[in-house]
Amino acid sequence: MDDTGPAKPLRPTMKEAAKENAQFPMFDPGEFARYAGRNMEVASRAARACFNGATKLNQEMIDFLNSRMRKDFESAQAFMNSKTSDEAFRAQAEFVENAFRDYAEESSKMIHYAADIAKETLRPAEHKEHR
Repeated sequence: MDDTGPAKPLRPTMKEAAKENAQFPMFDPGEFARYAGRNMEVASRAARACFNGATKLNQEMIDFLNSRMRKDFESAQAFMNSKTSDEAFRAQAEFVENAFRDYAEESSKMIHYAADIAKETLRPAEHKEHR
């Protein structure tokens, strides 16, 4: 053993660590509050954009389903009023063609709406000020 004095511990004591860190605090409550406030504002704006988008999406879906239901009833009526097998076949073919087109168009609309909602929801985070 060396006679230069007592061996230094590998880690500083709590008192020594507190003294060293006093110059550079690890946690600044004021800074934390500023960041928390900004983050809450960003989260609030993002949530608002998401909820507004979901409302628009739901309204579009309700409008589409109402429209399709009306068209489905009209197609069923045309089919039931058919006098010949040719008229019945034509009514069925028109129903399938129109339904396919309507659902394809609505699917495309919904995908675009969802993309717009995602973009609007993320916009507040993209424009967040970093101070």
